[in-house]
Amino acid sequence: MEESTSTDTGSHLYEALAARIRKSICQGAYQPGELIGSEYELAREESVSRMTVRRACTLLVHEGLVERRPGKGLYATGGRGHGVPIATRMIQIVAGNLRWESSLQMSRGVQAIAKRERIQVQLYDAHGDMELDMAMLRQLPSGQAKGAVIVSLQTPPFCEAVYRLKTTGFPFVLADQRLRDIEVPSITADNYAGGYAAGRALLEKGHKRIAFVGDLVAATVQDRLAGLRDAMADAGLPMPRSLIADVLAGKDRLGDWSASVEECTRDLLQRPSPPTAIFFSCDAVARSAYRTLGAMGLSIPQDVSVIGFDDDPLAEWLPPPLTTVRQPFFAMGQAAMELLCKRMNDSNTPVEHRVMPVKLVERGSVAPPGASA
Repeated sequence: MEESTSTDTGSHLYEALAARIRKSICQGAYQPGELIGSEYELAREESVSRMTVRRACTLLVHEGLVERRPGKGLYATGGRGHGVPIATRMIQIVAGNLRWESSLQMSRGVQAIAKRERIQVQLYDAHGDMELDMAMLRQLPSGQAKGAVIVSLQTPPFCEAVYRLKTTGFPFVLADQRLRDIEVPSITADNYAGGYAAGRALLEKGHKRIAFVGDLVAATVQDRLAGLRDAMADAGLPMPRSLIADVLAGKDRLGDWSASVEECTRDLLQRPSPPTAIFFSCDAVARSAYRTLGAMGLSIPQDVSVIGFDDDPLAEWLPPPLTTVRQPFFAMGQAAMELLCKRMNDSNTPVEHRVMPVKLVERGSVAPPGASA
Protein backbone atom coordinates (compact mmCIF):
# COMPACT_ATOMS: atom_id res chain seq x y z
CA MET A 1 0.00 0.00 0.00
CA GLU A 2 1.30 3.45 -0.91
CA GLU A 3 2.20 5.67 2.01
CA SER A 4 2.01 9.44 2.07
CA THR A 5 4.60 11.54 3.83
CA SER A 6 3.62 13.78 6.70
CA THR A 7 3.77 16.78 4.38
CA ASP A 8 1.18 15.29 2.04
CA THR A 9 -1.82 16.90 3.69
CA GLY A 10 -4.40 19.49 2.66
CA SER A 11 -7.23 19.01 0.20
CA HIS A 12 -5.56 21.12 -2.53
CA LEU A 13 -1.92 20.02 -2.26
CA TYR A 14 -2.04 18.59 -5.77
CA GLU A 15 -3.20 21.96 -7.12
CA ALA A 16 -0.11 23.62 -5.66
CA LEU A 17 2.07 20.94 -7.27
CA ALA A 18 0.27 21.42 -10.60
CA ALA A 19 0.88 25.17 -10.34
CA ARG A 20 4.63 24.64 -9.83
CA ILE A 21 4.92 22.29 -12.81
CA ARG A 22 2.74 24.60 -14.93
CA LYS A 23 4.99 27.57 -14.10
CA SER A 24 8.11 25.60 -14.99
CA ILE A 25 6.66 24.58 -18.35
CA CYS A 26 5.45 28.06 -19.23
CA GLN A 27 8.81 29.60 -18.26
CA GLY A 28 10.65 27.25 -20.58
CA ALA A 29 12.17 24.88 -18.02
CA TYR A 30 10.83 21.99 -20.12
CA GLN A 31 10.77 22.02 -23.91
CA PRO A 32 7.95 20.34 -25.86
CA GLY A 33 8.57 16.60 -25.84
CA GLU A 34 10.99 16.77 -22.91
CA LEU A 35 10.67 14.25 -20.08
CA ILE A 36 9.47 15.78 -16.82
CA GLY A 37 9.76 12.53 -14.90
CA SER A 38 7.80 9.55 -13.73
CA GLU A 39 5.11 9.78 -11.07
CA TYR A 40 7.43 7.95 -8.70
CA GLU A 41 10.30 10.37 -9.32
CA LEU A 42 8.11 13.44 -8.92
CA ALA A 43 6.58 12.06 -5.72
CA ARG A 44 10.05 11.48 -4.25
CA GLU A 45 11.36 14.92 -5.34
CA GLU A 46 8.31 16.78 -4.02
CA SER A 47 7.90 14.62 -0.86
CA VAL A 48 4.27 13.86 -1.68
CA SER A 49 2.30 10.72 -2.46
CA ARG A 50 1.98 9.33 -5.96
CA MET A 51 -1.77 10.01 -5.77
CA THR A 52 -1.01 13.71 -5.30
CA VAL A 53 1.30 13.63 -8.34
CA ARG A 54 -1.32 11.74 -10.35
CA ARG A 55 -4.02 14.27 -9.54
CA ALA A 56 -1.73 17.20 -10.35
CA CYS A 57 -0.75 15.69 -13.67
CA THR A 58 -4.36 14.90 -14.55
CA LEU A 59 -5.07 18.63 -14.37
CA LEU A 60 -2.07 19.43 -16.58
CA VAL A 61 -2.97 16.72 -19.10
CA HIS A 62 -6.40 18.23 -19.56
CA GLU A 63 -4.88 21.70 -19.90
CA GLY A 64 -2.77 20.37 -22.75
CA LEU A 65 0.53 21.02 -20.99
CA VAL A 66 1.54 17.43 -20.16
CA GLU A 67 1.05 14.02 -21.72
CA ARG A 68 1.44 10.56 -20.20
CA ARG A 69 3.47 8.01 -22.13
CA PRO A 70 2.86 4.51 -20.73
CA GLY A 71 6.02 2.95 -19.38
CA LYS A 72 8.03 6.12 -19.93
CA GLY A 73 6.65 8.94 -17.80
CA LEU A 74 5.28 12.46 -18.08
CA TYR A 75 6.32 14.72 -20.94
CA ALA A 76 5.83 18.43 -21.61
CA THR A 77 3.69 19.14 -24.67
CA GLY A 78 4.14 22.91 -24.83
CA GLY A 79 2.86 26.08 -23.19
CA ARG A 80 2.68 29.83 -23.40
CA GLY A 81 6.40 30.25 -22.77
CA HIS A 82 7.44 28.08 -25.75
CA GLY A 83 5.93 30.04 -28.56
CA VAL A 84 3.72 27.05 -29.31
CA PRO A 85 0.49 28.19 -30.95
CA ILE A 86 -2.40 28.03 -28.53
CA ALA A 87 -5.76 27.15 -30.00
CA THR A 88 -7.94 30.24 -30.05
CA ARG A 89 -11.03 28.07 -30.50
CA MET A 90 -10.75 25.36 -27.90
CA ILE A 91 -13.31 24.54 -25.23
CA GLN A 92 -13.41 22.22 -22.26
CA ILE A 93 -16.11 19.75 -21.28
CA VAL A 94 -16.03 19.15 -17.54
CA ALA A 95 -17.86 15.94 -16.61
CA GLY A 96 -17.95 14.45 -13.14
CA ASN A 97 -18.19 10.89 -14.40
CA LEU A 98 -18.48 9.69 -18.01
CA ARG A 99 -19.76 6.34 -16.78
CA TRP A 100 -23.06 8.16 -16.38
CA GLU A 101 -25.00 7.83 -19.62
CA SER A 102 -26.32 11.39 -19.29
CA SER A 103 -22.80 12.89 -19.14
CA LEU A 104 -21.60 10.74 -22.03
CA GLN A 105 -24.49 11.68 -24.33
CA MET A 106 -24.30 15.39 -23.50
CA SER A 107 -20.57 15.34 -24.21
CA ARG A 108 -21.24 13.77 -27.60
CA GLY A 109 -23.78 16.48 -28.35
CA VAL A 110 -21.24 19.17 -27.47
CA GLN A 111 -18.66 17.55 -29.71
CA ALA A 112 -21.08 17.36 -32.64
CA ILE A 113 -21.61 21.15 -32.66
CA ALA A 114 -17.93 21.84 -31.94
CA LYS A 115 -16.95 19.78 -34.98
CA ARG A 116 -19.33 21.78 -37.15
CA GLU A 117 -17.88 25.04 -35.85
CA ARG A 118 -14.29 23.75 -36.10
CA ILE A 119 -13.70 24.15 -32.40
CA GLN A 120 -11.29 21.87 -30.60
CA VAL A 121 -12.69 20.03 -27.57
CA GLN A 122 -10.87 18.80 -24.49
CA LEU A 123 -12.91 16.32 -22.49
CA TYR A 124 -12.22 16.12 -18.77
CA ASP A 125 -13.60 13.17 -16.80
CA ALA A 126 -13.21 13.33 -13.02
CA HIS A 127 -14.17 9.63 -12.73
CA GLY A 128 -16.46 10.39 -9.80
CA ASP A 129 -13.78 12.26 -7.84
CA MET A 130 -15.42 15.40 -6.45
CA GLU A 131 -12.11 17.05 -5.55
CA LEU A 132 -10.74 16.62 -9.06
CA ASP A 133 -13.92 18.06 -10.55
CA MET A 134 -13.72 21.10 -8.26
CA ALA A 135 -10.03 21.57 -9.08
CA MET A 136 -10.75 21.58 -12.80
CA LEU A 137 -13.37 24.29 -12.34
CA ARG A 138 -10.89 26.40 -10.39
CA GLN A 139 -8.27 25.99 -13.12
CA LEU A 140 -10.50 26.92 -16.07
CA PRO A 141 -9.77 30.69 -16.14
CA SER A 142 -6.00 30.12 -16.22
CA GLY A 143 -6.05 27.28 -18.76
CA GLN A 144 -5.97 27.32 -22.54
CA ALA A 145 -9.67 26.73 -23.10
CA LYS A 146 -11.71 29.73 -24.19
CA GLY A 147 -14.93 28.42 -22.71
CA ALA A 148 -16.48 25.37 -21.07
CA VAL A 149 -19.60 23.24 -20.92
CA ILE A 150 -19.90 22.04 -17.34
CA VAL A 151 -22.06 19.03 -16.53
CA SER A 152 -23.61 19.68 -13.13
CA LEU A 153 -22.89 17.51 -10.11
CA GLN A 154 -25.87 18.94 -8.22
CA THR A 155 -24.05 19.39 -4.91
CA PRO A 156 -23.55 22.49 -2.70
CA PRO A 157 -19.72 22.48 -3.15
CA PHE A 158 -20.18 22.23 -6.92
CA CYS A 159 -22.61 25.17 -6.93
CA GLU A 160 -20.18 27.25 -4.86
CA ALA A 161 -17.42 26.52 -7.39
CA VAL A 162 -19.71 27.65 -10.21
CA TYR A 163 -20.50 30.87 -8.33
CA ARG A 164 -16.77 31.61 -8.02
CA LEU A 165 -16.18 30.80 -11.68
CA LYS A 166 -18.85 33.30 -12.72
CA THR A 167 -17.01 36.12 -10.94
CA THR A 168 -13.96 35.57 -13.19
CA GLY A 169 -15.89 36.35 -16.37
CA PHE A 170 -14.86 33.03 -17.93
CA PRO A 171 -17.47 31.91 -20.54
CA PHE A 172 -19.29 28.72 -19.62
CA VAL A 173 -22.66 26.99 -19.85
CA LEU A 174 -24.07 24.79 -17.11
CA ALA A 175 -25.69 21.57 -18.33
CA ASP A 176 -28.41 19.68 -16.46
CA GLN A 177 -29.11 22.32 -13.81
CA ARG A 178 -30.42 25.86 -13.57
CA LEU A 179 -29.05 27.63 -10.52
CA ARG A 180 -31.71 29.44 -8.53
CA ASP A 181 -29.56 32.03 -6.74
CA ILE A 182 -27.36 33.28 -9.58
CA GLU A 183 -27.79 33.87 -13.30
CA VAL A 184 -25.56 31.65 -15.43
CA PRO A 185 -26.37 30.21 -18.88
CA SER A 186 -27.91 26.77 -18.55
CA ILE A 187 -29.52 23.84 -20.33
CA THR A 188 -31.96 21.52 -18.60
CA ALA A 189 -34.64 19.05 -19.52
CA ASP A 190 -38.20 19.91 -18.50
CA ASN A 191 -38.01 17.93 -15.28
CA TYR A 192 -41.24 19.36 -13.89
CA ALA A 193 -43.20 18.35 -16.99
CA GLY A 194 -41.61 14.91 -16.86
CA GLY A 195 -42.61 14.45 -13.23
CA TYR A 196 -46.14 15.60 -14.02
CA ALA A 197 -46.37 13.18 -16.97
CA ALA A 198 -45.14 10.29 -14.82
CA GLY A 199 -47.72 11.13 -12.18
CA ARG A 200 -50.54 11.34 -14.74
CA ALA A 201 -49.54 7.98 -16.23
CA LEU A 202 -49.82 6.31 -12.81
CA LEU A 203 -53.03 8.10 -11.91
CA GLU A 204 -54.66 7.09 -15.19
CA LYS A 205 -53.96 3.45 -14.28
CA GLY A 206 -55.84 3.95 -11.03
CA HIS A 207 -52.98 4.41 -8.55
CA LYS A 208 -53.71 6.61 -5.55
CA ARG A 209 -50.83 5.79 -3.20
CA ILE A 210 -47.72 6.75 -5.16
CA ALA A 211 -44.29 6.95 -3.56
CA PHE A 212 -41.23 8.85 -4.74
CA VAL A 213 -37.65 7.64 -4.21
CA GLY A 214 -34.62 9.69 -5.23
CA ASP A 215 -31.81 12.13 -4.56
CA LEU A 216 -33.66 15.07 -3.03
CA VAL A 217 -30.56 17.30 -3.03
CA ALA A 218 -30.57 17.66 -6.82
CA ALA A 219 -32.64 20.56 -8.16
CA THR A 220 -33.65 18.46 -11.18
CA VAL A 221 -35.03 15.75 -8.89
CA GLN A 222 -36.86 18.34 -6.80
CA ASP A 223 -38.56 19.54 -10.00
CA ARG A 224 -39.62 15.98 -10.87
CA LEU A 225 -41.11 15.57 -7.42
CA ALA A 226 -42.90 18.92 -7.75
CA GLY A 227 -44.45 17.72 -11.03
CA LEU A 228 -45.65 14.50 -9.40
CA ARG A 229 -47.11 16.40 -6.45
CA ASP A 230 -49.01 18.77 -8.74
CA ALA A 231 -50.36 15.89 -10.84
CA MET A 232 -51.72 14.30 -7.68
CA ALA A 233 -53.08 17.60 -6.39
CA ASP A 234 -54.89 18.18 -9.68
CA ALA A 235 -56.47 14.74 -9.20
CA GLY A 236 -57.55 15.74 -5.68
CA LEU A 237 -55.10 13.36 -3.99
CA PRO A 238 -52.55 14.12 -1.26
CA MET A 239 -48.83 13.37 -1.51
CA PRO A 240 -47.88 12.42 2.06
CA ARG A 241 -44.35 13.25 3.13
CA SER A 242 -44.08 9.71 4.46
CA LEU A 243 -44.16 8.42 0.86
CA ILE A 244 -41.10 10.47 -0.17
CA ALA A 245 -37.74 8.78 0.43
CA ASP A 246 -34.32 10.39 0.07
CA VAL A 247 -31.72 7.84 -1.06
CA LEU A 248 -28.85 10.10 -0.03
CA ALA A 249 -29.75 11.48 3.39
CA GLY A 250 -26.19 12.62 4.09
CA LYS A 251 -24.47 10.00 1.92
CA ASP A 252 -21.91 10.64 -0.84
CA ARG A 253 -23.73 11.68 -4.00
CA LEU A 254 -20.97 10.21 -6.16
CA GLY A 255 -20.86 6.95 -4.22
CA ASP A 256 -22.81 3.70 -4.44
CA TRP A 257 -26.51 4.23 -3.68
CA SER A 258 -27.63 0.60 -3.97
CA ALA A 259 -27.83 -0.12 -0.23
CA SER A 260 -29.80 3.06 0.38
CA VAL A 261 -32.17 2.32 -2.50
CA GLU A 262 -32.79 -1.13 -1.06
CA GLU A 263 -33.42 0.30 2.40
CA CYS A 264 -35.87 2.92 1.13
CA THR A 265 -37.71 0.47 -1.12
CA ARG A 266 -38.08 -2.16 1.60
CA ASP A 267 -39.24 0.42 4.13
CA LEU A 268 -42.00 1.66 1.82
CA LEU A 269 -43.29 -1.76 0.81
CA GLN A 270 -43.22 -3.37 4.25
CA ARG A 271 -45.65 -0.85 5.70
CA PRO A 272 -49.24 -1.79 6.60
CA SER A 273 -50.48 0.38 3.69
CA PRO A 274 -47.70 0.26 1.10
CA PRO A 275 -47.74 2.32 -2.10
CA THR A 276 -49.10 0.62 -5.21
CA ALA A 277 -46.62 2.47 -7.43
CA ILE A 278 -43.17 4.01 -7.01
CA PHE A 279 -41.71 6.81 -9.13
CA PHE A 280 -37.91 6.55 -8.99
CA SER A 281 -35.92 9.70 -9.70
CA CYS A 282 -33.79 8.07 -12.40
CA ASP A 283 -33.48 4.76 -14.23
CA ALA A 284 -30.34 3.76 -12.33
CA VAL A 285 -32.24 3.96 -9.04
CA ALA A 286 -35.15 2.05 -10.58
CA ARG A 287 -32.80 -0.72 -11.77
CA SER A 288 -31.41 -1.09 -8.27
CA ALA A 289 -34.96 -1.29 -6.92
CA TYR A 290 -35.79 -4.05 -9.42
CA ARG A 291 -33.27 -6.27 -7.64
CA THR A 292 -34.72 -5.43 -4.24
CA LEU A 293 -38.28 -6.11 -5.36
CA GLY A 294 -37.23 -9.45 -6.80
CA ALA A 295 -35.50 -10.39 -3.54
CA MET A 296 -38.69 -9.50 -1.67
CA GLY A 297 -40.70 -11.84 -3.87
CA LEU A 298 -42.66 -9.00 -5.45
CA SER A 299 -43.54 -8.87 -9.14
CA ILE A 300 -43.51 -5.78 -11.37
CA PRO A 301 -46.13 -4.55 -12.21
CA GLN A 302 -48.49 -7.11 -10.62
CA ASP A 303 -47.54 -6.22 -7.05
CA VAL A 304 -46.15 -2.73 -7.57
CA SER A 305 -45.80 -0.47 -10.59
CA VAL A 306 -42.46 1.21 -11.26
CA ILE A 307 -41.58 4.24 -13.32
CA GLY A 308 -38.17 5.84 -13.90
CA PHE A 309 -36.60 8.89 -15.48
CA ASP A 310 -33.92 9.27 -18.22
CA ASP A 311 -34.61 6.34 -20.59
CA ASP A 312 -31.05 5.08 -20.46
CA PRO A 313 -30.02 2.23 -22.82
CA LEU A 314 -30.78 -0.52 -20.28
CA ALA A 315 -34.35 0.60 -19.54
CA GLU A 316 -35.97 -1.30 -22.39
CA TRP A 317 -34.06 -4.49 -21.56
CA LEU A 318 -35.17 -4.84 -17.95
CA PRO A 319 -37.66 -7.61 -17.08
CA PRO A 320 -40.21 -6.08 -17.50
CA PRO A 321 -39.12 -3.14 -19.71
CA LEU A 322 -39.15 0.07 -17.68
CA THR A 323 -41.70 2.81 -18.22
CA THR A 324 -39.71 6.02 -17.98
CA VAL A 325 -39.36 9.65 -19.03
CA ARG A 326 -36.85 10.24 -21.81
CA GLN A 327 -34.40 13.11 -21.47
CA PRO A 328 -32.83 14.41 -24.73
CA PHE A 329 -29.25 14.34 -23.46
CA PHE A 330 -27.58 14.54 -26.88
CA ALA A 331 -29.73 17.53 -27.86
CA MET A 332 -28.99 19.14 -24.49
CA GLY A 333 -25.28 18.91 -25.25
CA GLN A 334 -25.83 20.45 -28.67
CA ALA A 335 -27.85 23.31 -27.19
CA ALA A 336 -25.21 23.91 -24.51
CA MET A 337 -22.49 24.22 -27.15
CA GLU A 338 -24.61 26.62 -29.19
CA LEU A 339 -25.07 28.85 -26.15
CA LEU A 340 -21.36 28.69 -25.39
CA CYS A 341 -20.49 29.78 -28.93
CA LYS A 342 -22.69 32.83 -28.44
CA ARG A 343 -20.95 33.74 -25.21
CA MET A 344 -17.46 33.25 -26.62
CA ASN A 345 -18.33 35.48 -29.57
CA ASP A 346 -19.99 38.17 -27.43
CA SER A 347 -19.37 38.30 -23.68
CA ASN A 348 -22.26 40.78 -23.33
CA THR A 349 -24.86 38.44 -24.75
CA PRO A 350 -27.81 38.09 -22.32
CA VAL A 351 -27.85 35.07 -20.03
CA GLU A 352 -30.04 32.43 -21.62
CA HIS A 353 -31.74 29.35 -20.18
CA ARG A 354 -33.06 26.62 -22.42
CA VAL A 355 -35.49 23.95 -21.26
CA MET A 356 -35.65 20.89 -23.49
CA PRO A 357 -38.85 18.83 -23.87
CA VAL A 358 -39.10 15.33 -22.42
CA LYS A 359 -41.20 12.35 -23.46
CA LEU A 360 -43.00 9.67 -21.48
CA VAL A 361 -42.03 6.21 -22.78
CA GLU A 362 -44.61 3.61 -21.75
CA ARG A 363 -43.44 0.04 -21.43
CA GLY A 364 -44.30 -2.92 -19.22
CA SER A 365 -43.57 -1.81 -15.66
CA VAL A 366 -46.85 0.04 -15.05
CA ALA A 367 -50.28 -1.58 -14.69
CA PRO A 368 -53.47 -0.96 -12.66
CA PRO A 369 -53.10 -1.71 -8.94
CA GLY A 370 -53.97 -5.22 -7.79
CA ALA A 371 -57.24 -6.11 -6.10
CA SER A 372 -55.58 -6.06 -2.68
CA ALA A 373 -54.47 -2.39 -3.03
